[in-house]
Amino acid sequence: MGTPTKLDGVRTIACPAQNLFAVLREPHKRRRFDSPSNIPGLHTLALGTAEHFAQELVDLGLLTRDHGRYSINDWTIERIVEHLGLAGAIQAMAAAQVAGVAASADFTHLERLNGVLRGMDDRDPGNLLAGAYIDYQWHLELVRISGNRAALAAYSRAIPPAVWIAGANYFQLEEARSSLTEHERLVAYMKAGDTLRARDAVAFHFEEAASQIGRAGEARIESYPAGAS
Repeated sequence: MGTPTKLDGVRTIACPAQNLFAVLREPHKRRRFDSPSNIPGLHTLALGTAEHFAQELVDLGLLTRDHGRYSINDWTIERIVEHLGLAGAIQAMAAAQVAGVAASADFTHLERLNGVLRGMDDRDPGNLLAGAYIDYQWHLELVRISGNRAALAAYSRAIPPAVWIAGANYFQLEEARSSLTEHERLVAYMKAGDTLRARDAVAFHFEEAASQIGRAGEARIESYPAGAS
């Protein structure tokens, strides 16, 4: 992913939340755009800035670029939940494998990412986007430290950051706080070498996330406020 900037070694998204969520909520997903400056959410920006952000959104899995034309990927509730199910299956296996090699596993970056999430202001709607991307990195790091290269390659191909970012549109910040506690509980199980509890903790974590997103979708609740910056 080329454009995200660095925050103490943690990757962040350059495109402002207001613009990104405007792209995500564009209802006409089948339209094709000849220029980034025609894409809803980016159309008010200078061409160079729109191009920069459009490439970032392609890298994140929110846009597709084909033969120089752009389209907005349709991350429906059903599609998000399906991808979360796949992510959970891979991570349950990875968590059990990490627990099996707990003595040699390096949890440093995993705990650091969770610390960054803990430090975010849950009253700032802009943190929905930043937090979602960092949470994606947390889950990717969990698969990485398992040492299972096939799982990491499959996860990286099949589960783009867009799953977390689109899901954030339906996830309340105060509810996200409970997921950080679940992260910490999972790390504790892995450090203790408890493969069964580690696997079960991942299953619970993903079931809760999918349920929250599904409930919000049914109620047509969107977390990021329209017009917020």
